[in-house]
Amino acid sequence: MTAGPGPGEAAPTTIDGGLGRTVSGAAGSGKATGAPITLGLINQQGGPVSNPEFTVAAQAAAGYLNAELGGVGGRPVKLEVCNIVSAESQGQRCGQQMLANDEIELVVQGGLNVGTQSFHATLAGKKPDLIAVANPGPDVSAKNAFALNASSLAGKAATPIFLDTKLKARTVAMIADDNPGNQEIAKSIKEGIEARGMTVKLTTYPSGSADLMSPMTAVGAGNADVIMPIAVTPTACIAMAKAYEQSGIKIPLSASGLCASDTVRKALGDLPKWIFSGSLLNIHAPDPTGHVAFYRAVMARYAPKGAELGINAPAGFAAVLAAAKILHAAGPDRLTVEKVSKAARAYTGPLLMGPPKLRFGSNPQMPALGAQAVHYYRYEGDGKWVDVSQGWINLLLTPLPERNHPSGGVTWTK
Repeated sequence: MTAGPGPGEAAPTTIDGGLGRTVSGAAGSGKATGAPITLGLINQQGGPVSNPEFTVAAQAAAGYLNAELGGVGGRPVKLEVCNIVSAESQGQRCGQQMLANDEIELVVQGGLNVGTQSFHATLAGKKPDLIAVANPGPDVSAKNAFALNASSLAGKAATPIFLDTKLKARTVAMIADDNPGNQEIAKSIKEGIEARGMTVKLTTYPSGSADLMSPMTAVGAGNADVIMPIAVTPTACIAMAKAYEQSGIKIPLSASGLCASDTVRKALGDLPKWIFSGSLLNIHAPDPTGHVAFYRAVMARYAPKGAELGINAPAGFAAVLAAAKILHAAGPDRLTVEKVSKAARAYTGPLLMGPPKLRFGSNPQMPALGAQAVHYYRYEGDGKWVDVSQGWINLLLTPLPERNHPSGGVTWTK
């Protein structure tokens, strides 16, 4: 057990340029001066589910690329942002905006709880879509789409393994709000857990509720082996933490790493003593790879002071660097949709803070996913973390022969 970054710990100040070049594909250094390369950036922001930190981190990554790594082949990266607020139709508007701009050869998509269907239907594979945070629905199978971070979809595959082999759980109490996107996430993970022979009871509550004692009681949390809230916003995470504390229940609670944010820490005085999962490394926990230190150092220099480092910020940051590597591979001087799509399909990483290897098409039922691995950490207070999964769960490493998957990948197994 070692201490991770605590509430008052200073961010690293030295940026590992070698790691930056590895994850971005950059061969140069210094300031980019050529004609800009435009990336489309789709984010959910301004509504009940809002992730402004995703865009802030993506902009910081682009700023770092342009200032220190020569952008992409000497050309600075420019982001054209389209936000989905709360309506499904706004996905169509963003798709149309991406298609109308001929300078956009690659789209980077954040986590969308709404607008996903209309966005994918409008984009229709006409431009490659690099999905930074995938959710259940068309994210897993959309044409010319490549999901870097499986997010909750990784949970469907990895969570049952973790609950069974590490926590020895047989009964699970799940709590989710009535947001349609969160209901889909809950359903997906519940199916995966039940398929492994465990019993799951799911209780739903109105989105935005500040008092979650009633759903905690209704789901029978005190009689389960583990509690699993589907909480993806600071508001939901804070409400769950208060209910868990008030209930006096001591059984393990396994939550999304989205709850391990500075916003939650500030509201509660410290992070709750839970198990946190994530398909990217936990930025608060010890990290021997150096990826987290690199991320924190770049954000300290290129993001606004006090910027949120957790929630979806790491995904946005990592996705822009992955996009740069794909554009480098495609040949930044003569980019075309066809070249970028081919380079995206061939991308295997390394993804900053992600699993060490990705392979699109590794799951024929969800061909857009590059991996479904998850890491689990237990927080013990005062900046102390334990790696309870002892590495990645459901990490697929052994290549098998080509199976003609829709995204052109290969199957991997353990």
